Amino acid sequence: MRRNSGFTLVEVLVALLLGAIGLLGTLAVQQAVIGASKSANDAAVALRLASQKLEEFSTVLTTGDPANVFPLPNVDQFRAPVAIANAVGNTSWSAPAYLNVEGITATTPSAAFRWTRRWRVVNLGCAQPYVISVTVTYATDTGSPKTVRLDMERRKSWC
Repeated sequence: MRRNSGFTLVEVLVALLLGAIGLLGTLAVQQAVIGASKSANDAAVALRLASQKLEEFSTVLTTGDPANVFPLPNVDQFRAPVAIANAVGNTSWSAPAYLNVEGITATTPSAAFRWTRRWRVVNLGCAQPYVISVTVTYATDTGSPKTVRLDMERRKSWC
């Protein structure tokens, strides 16, 4: 007996099944790429916000009078509209600032203000530099926190 040309229903169903599996695999890969892109974007924003704060410190003048060491051993300070230097050996962090992607601050966190920035300036003492540290923390899509930290040394011209 001679077979008629064409496909059977079983062959068509198997082909549709294989096509659907391939399409689902492509969608899964696309979801992973989109998630990685979001994560990289959040990390880039965090790095930019940390760099922004370090640049602010680069514009602040350091002042000090090495001859005036009594009664305060820590007379050299970072001066801005507000004094921001910590005492020698003090490692406390600033209060958290909640930021959005543009670097605008808010008093409370929200969906738009989800990056938290903290900083500290540590004076290591006479003939030692200031160490300026900035951390930016944000939550990933899974809810786990990620932190970007940048440190910079600022040398003194006295002591």
